[in-house]
Amino acid sequence: MSKNASNDSVNIQKPDNPQETFNVKNFYYTGLFAAEMSCSVIKATNNNPKGSHYYAVDFTVSNADVGLLKQVNRVVMRNEGIISPIKGAYNLSARGKRKVGSVLAFMDLYPFIIGDLAIGRVALLKEAYEYLGVYTGHSVHEEKTRVMSKIRNQLKLLKTTGLASKTYRQKRISNDATGYFLAGVLDGDGSFGFKKSGNRKQPFLLVAMKDRKIPYLFKDFLKEGNVRYRVDGVYHYECNKTQALRLICSIFLEKYPLRHRVQRNRLQKLQRILNDYTQSPSNS
Repeated sequence: MSKNASNDSVNIQKPDNPQETFNVKNFYYTGLFAAEMSCSVIKATNNNPKGSHYYAVDFTVSNADVGLLKQVNRVVMRNEGIISPIKGAYNLSARGKRKVGSVLAFMDLYPFIIGDLAIGRVALLKEAYEYLGVYTGHSVHEEKTRVMSKIRNQLKLLKTTGLASKTYRQKRISNDATGYFLAGVLDGDGSFGFKKSGNRKQPFLLVAMKDRKIPYLFKDFLKEGNVRYRVDGVYHYECNKTQALRLICSIFLEKYPLRHRVQRNRLQKLQRILNDYTQSPSNS
């Protein structure tokens, strides 16, 4: 296994506030967003004037680890997001121009490394955010309805079809940024453990998502595993080699550590079993 990806670097926008320090570890959150975010333009009823409506931009992250969402709220949303329970998990939402503006500013500093669907959704959210920031009031209501309806339909198509209307080149960025980004994806969309293979149990680590380029980034970064396209429209990265998995466990527990409590515990359990297996005299 190589030391991972390209050593090229990206020209990253520096913080406007000199007190804000650039931290490569924050690419973890961008990876988590690629796996767990939803971007929306909400159409809501407005009673002034009666019977009219207004639009609000919304950025939501869903996860079962409420502690992790509190961390996202603090680092990305300046503690202005709202956490609410949903079935089996929690939503962290930033709604409105000011709150979504904080999220977009964060992602200007820590952009998606790759992922046409993720980049496309945030680009549409930003388009709506910028439009609503310029065109306010009722004087442009008809035109605003047309523009917002178009963006809402494009977001819906991305979500339902998994087909990006535009392709984006991979960011030329450091190994560490890529590692933290993939750790965030793994916390959101990763699965690992043992599965039945014939008469034995086979170790595995997989990531399955519609955003095709991200599973391939795992393969390129780790130099292990394979990617296949499933009939349900998902790209499936998986590694089953014991020796490779031991190294991958070390990468995502020590160098670029997972932060989701349950995911981290599962990966630690996999690591312990793999270490016990490879150190057993019968397997030496």
